[in-house]
Amino acid sequence: MNILVIDTSTDIELICISVNGRIYQYCDSTGMSHSVTMFQNLASLLSQASIKINDIDLIGTGIGPGSFTGIRIAVSTARMFSQILKVPLVGLKSPEIYAASVKSSEPGTVIAAFDAKKNRVFAGAYRLDDNKIHELVSPGDYFMKDLLYSINDPGNLTCIGDGCEKYIDLIEEFSRENRINYRFIKNFLPEGKAAAELTLEKYNNSPDRYADYNNIIPFYSRQSDAEMLKKK
Repeated sequence: MNILVIDTSTDIELICISVNGRIYQYCDSTGMSHSVTMFQNLASLLSQASIKINDIDLIGTGIGPGSFTGIRIAVSTARMFSQILKVPLVGLKSPEIYAASVKSSEPGTVIAAFDAKKNRVFAGAYRLDDNKIHELVSPGDYFMKDLLYSINDPGNLTCIGDGCEKYIDLIEEFSRENRINYRFIKNFLPEGKAAAELTLEKYNNSPDRYADYNNIIPFYSRQSDAEMLKKK
């Protein structure tokens, strides 16, 4: 299948096209200017892959949690393409895309966390075993300390994302208390290959679930400031 994956839930823009298993990707920080750069980068990848958008058979999109604007850009674009092309659309929790991109020769735990302001992170925790991930803590809006201490028997710990960098002192404290090793991978970027494989795996496991693009909606995990102010 020809697969397109888009994730713009953070300032990192990931666009990937998989054509018969060959990967073409753009992945870099765009400073939250995804609405300006995304279509230009997508056009460039289609040209590199020598296909047209009509040749796409399956679409995956990051649904968050993360930036409200970034999530909306990816999800609305993916839904538009799914509707026009009449192809299935798979929703991916954004921390899962990042965790699936981590490679390790030893089993352990991966924390993918992004700064959510207000002393919190948008994050999830996953068990990494034979380069396969299994969800330990569902992606959501957490205090870093609460996230860390909700993980039982973490083993070797791999931390990615600017949320981990911001609260590295808490990670160090947690590691000392539990007598475990940890590594922080600075400036970590997700892999298009991992995102495409994750999209295909989820689709193959439940194709009916992803037949209707209306089933894929943003996962914000937190009310926006505007919504909270309105309630007040």
